[in-house]
Amino acid sequence: MIVLEAYTRQPKGKREARRFKRAGEVLGIVYGPATTPIPIRIKRSAFEKFFSGVSETEPIQLIIKNENEEVVNQKLVFLKSIQRDKITEVVVHVDFYEPMKGHKMRINVPIKVVGKPVGVEKGGFLELVHEELPVETDPDKVPKEIEVDVSELDLGDSIHVRDLKLPEDVKCLLSENEVVALVMVPKEVVLEEKAAGAEEIEEPEVIRKGKKEEEEEEK
Repeated sequence: MIVLEAYTRQPKGKREARRFKRAGEVLGIVYGPATTPIPIRIKRSAFEKFFSGVSETEPIQLIIKNENEEVVNQKLVFLKSIQRDKITEVVVHVDFYEPMKGHKMRINVPIKVVGKPVGVEKGGFLELVHEELPVETDPDKVPKEIEVDVSELDLGDSIHVRDLKLPEDVKCLLSENEVVALVMVPKEVVLEEKAAGAEEIEEPEVIRKGKKEEEEEEK
């Protein structure tokens, strides 16, 4: 589990926020269904080290201190969202979500593709419709990722939500008929198949009758 230190702060408007940013700190907030929002600040050096290897599904032990370096709170949270500067792309604000104990939470879990589709060997290409899945589960049972084996997919084949092998107590919030991944058939392959099919159809033999034969039939 990742451990991250943060410090309490008292929101005092944009001027105060800019001061913290100039001091090399990332602003943030902790919230949840049973949590009174807690404004925090994190040293940028510590945040960047933590941020490089964390995902939305990674539980974080957040240790909150005051200005005297005294621990005033500890929270088990998940990274919910980040806000970047529009020009520099530097992270300026981060939200942490604290789930309610004893209750299920909803979270997006990344999909990990396993294997190489048979259809790709035949000229098709794999399309991942969903890069992550919205699921509902207990906070302590959130999977880091969900594996999707695509090795048996042929041209035009697809994998639906109903085909997934989800971990125990993890429920996908998408329809069971929702397509997760499929092997697309390139246009050139379709054209080749149509051309091959057309060649197999034999043209009917047309027998033209002579003028004399036609006159005899009319009699």
